[in-house]
Amino acid sequence: MAESTELTQHSKRDSLAPVDEGGRIFSLKSYIPFWISSMVVIQLFIIGQSFMPPSGKLNILQALTVTLVSSIIIGFMFVINSHPGIKYGIPFVVQCRSAFGYYGARIAVLVRVLPAVFWYGIGSWIGADAMNYVSTTVLGWGNVWLYFIIFQILQTAIAYYGIKSIKWFDSALSFVILAFLVYIVIQIFSTGKVHLISSWEASGSWGMPFWTAITASVGILITGAINNGDLARYLRKEPVQNWVGHFVGIVPMFIIMVAIGILSAAATGIWDPIRALVTLVPNTAVAVALMIFIVAAQFTSNLSLNIAPPALVLMEIFNIKWGLSVIVVGILGIITFPWLLLTSSAFNTFITFYSAFLGPLLGILIADFYLVRKRHFDLDRLYNSPVKFHILGFASLIVGGICGVIFLPISWIVGLPVSMVIYSIGYRIIPYYKRELAAHRVDEKAAVFE
Repeated sequence: MAESTELTQHSKRDSLAPVDEGGRIFSLKSYIPFWISSMVVIQLFIIGQSFMPPSGKLNILQALTVTLVSSIIIGFMFVINSHPGIKYGIPFVVQCRSAFGYYGARIAVLVRVLPAVFWYGIGSWIGADAMNYVSTTVLGWGNVWLYFIIFQILQTAIAYYGIKSIKWFDSALSFVILAFLVYIVIQIFSTGKVHLISSWEASGSWGMPFWTAITASVGILITGAINNGDLARYLRKEPVQNWVGHFVGIVPMFIIMVAIGILSAAATGIWDPIRALVTLVPNTAVAVALMIFIVAAQFTSNLSLNIAPPALVLMEIFNIKWGLSVIVVGILGIITFPWLLLTSSAFNTFITFYSAFLGPLLGILIADFYLVRKRHFDLDRLYNSPVKFHILGFASLIVGGICGVIFLPISWIVGLPVSMVIYSIGYRIIPYYKRELAAHRVDEKAAVFE
């Protein structure tokens, strides 16, 4: 079992079988550093910078409250939705079969994996553009297209060799990333330009701008919470592994990244994360270190959040090798034309609307496992399901998504509970689903967290 479920360049669909205890390659010693490096997401810088004027309407107290509340919400989302993966050793696409059917799961997962492909290309382009800006400003030479191609080739090469390659790369670079983050904070305060008293005393807003900020902050990482079973299935099956692994690996880094965005903007007055950091660079040696940090940040977050999800889905649908899936995802990341998308207001609108369905998808997965199945999956049914399409799951997703679009500034806050309620009630009042659940009901004592 352990050999067939470990992702390597040669793995195919059968590697999606449940991972047994012998195949659990992550311990807390590697899982926490893995998430520390994966959490250096450039978009979190931007979110932090957008809280206060001139971009936002919050004062420093409200901005810090948003950061703390959002980090706790994200931590709980990862813990709650990682439980099925840890308990049963199943990936995201298999988990989705319970709520959407065997073939329906392949459609539902697109809500998660399509944005991953786009963000893969965008993340690589942001990293390439950042390297180009740093090298041009400090070293006098740069080529964004060369950097972009190098980014794609190197990321594809690392991911090509499978889960262990991703694990060790992300875990090892966590030390480089942490060291540079500490340096950035020191540099920010050494400028002597961080004036927080005026921001603290500003009136700000505890109304819609506050809730919109929480929606956006959580929205950046809700994608990772949705499919984290892909990674959590390799974590050792103990309750403490889930809670400690995610709250220690994710929550502090989330707070640090957003806080640095807030502070760097306050110190420099520049509302662009890379350009703000470059102004803090005192010499060429540090500039080179900054380039290493940029590469590490984009590589680690892309490997865990944007490459693995679509590659696994391609492998499951077409039964192709993992290595080929990774190469295809790398090509798709290029042909999304991120250099055009980043300058297109239409794309920002598209992403905003598309994201409205992420909360409902997570809500359905949570409702299915905890409220309907009572934390117990029939694995034989998941891998040999007679139900090809689960209409209730799709109906809940669509209605929740529409509600999210209607209340777009707080999309997932509305859409997630709506989908949970519809899905849960459907199983209690619709005769077909009542019979389907009764046919697979087990003693609820079996659902105790192992």
